Amino acid sequence: MKFTKIFSDTLDHCYAIMRLTDNKHDYVIVASEENQPCYAYDLNNDYKRTTIWPDVGGTMTLVRIPGTMNFLATQRFYPGFNSAKCRIVKETFNGEGWDQTIVGDFPYVHRFDIIPHGDGLWFVGCSIANSKKDTDDWTDPGKVWVGDYNDQKEEVENLRALDIRLTKNHGYKNMGGYSLITSADGVYRLDYPTNDSDWMMTKFADEETSDIASADINGDGHPEYLAIEGFHGPHIRIYDDRFESIYYSEPNSPFGHAIWGGNIGDKQYFIFGWRQGSQELELIGSEDGKITTQTIDKQVGPSNVTVFSKDNELYLLSANREHNEVAIYHITDF
Repeated sequence: MKFTKIFSDTLDHCYAIMRLTDNKHDYVIVASEENQPCYAYDLNNDYKRTTIWPDVGGTMTLVRIPGTMNFLATQRFYPGFNSAKCRIVKETFNGEGWDQTIVGDFPYVHRFDIIPHGDGLWFVGCSIANSKKDTDDWTDPGKVWVGDYNDQKEEVENLRALDIRLTKNHGYKNMGGYSLITSADGVYRLDYPTNDSDWMMTKFADEETSDIASADINGDGHPEYLAIEGFHGPHIRIYDDRFESIYYSEPNSPFGHAIWGGNIGDKQYFIFGWRQGSQELELIGSEDGKITTQTIDKQVGPSNVTVFSKDNELYLLSANREHNEVAIYHITDF
């Protein structure tokens, strides 16, 4: 498989990423985790850059409001993890750019999601801690917040915390029907409420995990899970669909961070990258029952990555944080 960098732009500490498209418009959104901008790049107009906001930043998560070109974003998740002033904002597309309103303050919320159901939208917010004396204080574990997002009022209603506390509550993955949440206490499944049951958390694995992705890399019809083990490493682990370990790396993944899983052509792969050491971005697959790897790029230190299609071609968007670079790679020969 070949990855050719076709676009590069400078954004200090670039971090959160998202594809945002409808029948007329097509953008990738990239935001900084520091007091720096959020940019939109127009895929229909030679990557023309629009500034969504010029500063504030501190953005960990971007979430599209379903059926619109509008989105929600965290801001002020700094310094480090001591983010008591974190907030969520709404960006409303006006045809040429975005107009901002403030949804509310959400202290320490690192990941959040909007989940459609019936005529409504559930809100899930994962706080990395509940309070902190300093960046390295983890004595007051994080919470899982749930509620209802009212887009007309631009606010979260009925907000409450579930009866669980998770230390270093960091990773989140929407699985389509349920979500996975990762922490120092392990990997959990979050089931959404039904007519017969409330929100429910079920533990899947005990190992400390900071992030997780899923893909059927061996083609057996069941998902595998790539987990960054420890807080941003130094190991990666691959689980089968029963959360039994099938691969465990040497401690060679310092500050593991970028993680993605899904289709590239007619096969599924993981993409993984780390922000220290060689700062590589790599492709992880499976051939004849053995894990395979391929280097995509070196010394870029990616924070987040995603694969997207455009005009029947495939591309990789990477926020190369340690290189302060927004990068798009054309994927061929797969």
